[in-house]
Amino acid sequence: MTKFHPNPRFREFRDLLAANTDLFQPWSGTLFRFQAVDFPAPEDVLSGAGAKWRGGHWNPPGVPTLYGSTTDTAALEEGKANDRYAGIVTRCPRLLVAVEARLERVLDLGAALVRRRLGLKLVELLAGDWRKLTDAGQESLTQGMGRAVYVAGGSGLLARSAACNGGVNVVVFPGNLRPGESLAVVEEGKLRRLTRGK
Repeated sequence: MTKFHPNPRFREFRDLLAANTDLFQPWSGTLFRFQAVDFPAPEDVLSGAGAKWRGGHWNPPGVPTLYGSTTDTAALEEGKANDRYAGIVTRCPRLLVAVEARLERVLDLGAALVRRRLGLKLVELLAGDWRKLTDAGQESLTQGMGRAVYVAGGSGLLARSAACNGGVNVVVFPGNLRPGESLAVVEEGKLRRLTRGK
């Protein structure tokens, strides 16, 4: 795992999740991603390798993490968030990919009761510059929360989108999936045709 300075609340979150396993609940549904066309193979889509390499809103570098949203509209806004942050207009080709998920241990941070039991406020989860902190080798509050879910063996988490008003993001830790849980790219054969000849 990449070295970084842990968030001060990571241990608190880890211990709370260990003591309150009932906070993890099943979640099934479709998550959508807009992604660059460079790695269209289904196994690349599901690997979480990009977020592992650079980190993300809910994971520090070193933790494989798959990001998606419950609607294509939110996914598009999330996909453009990094470009907006850098002050550029999104112009590169993108693929819309749908993934069917069946998960058993998901933490729903959109639920007020869950946040209260973890001692979190919604404003804390939506504030903060995780990109700046990551660049400085620091773990953000949301990355610390995500890592606590990962360490606790959670399949993933649900969180409000910071890029799309009313949007919900689905964050999955592929390496933590257990028997009975699954991720499947919808119409994956069409993506495989894009990779032929490479």
